[in-house]
Amino acid sequence: MTLDNASNRQPIDKFKGIRISHDLHPKEKEDIKRTVEKAKQEHIANEVDDVGDYRFRVVGKGPRKQVIKHKRKNSSI
Repeated sequence: MTLDNASNRQPIDKFKGIRISHDLHPKEKEDIKRTVEKAKQEHIANEVDDVGDYRFRVVGKGPRKQVIKHKRKNSSI
């Protein structure tokens, strides 16, 4: 079974909540961390809301990579 087909499998109670994802190279992980940190700094400089009220996520690959932010439903997380 490949990772592409993993989402088509029926969930087993024992493994509920476990997700399969592709592993990233350490350089890619570091690049994502820097990108998110830069987006957080821009948010702090330009927005009134606390940065902790948002979840930042990098989507896309290569030059199409961008950061999206989602407002948290419960800001105490």
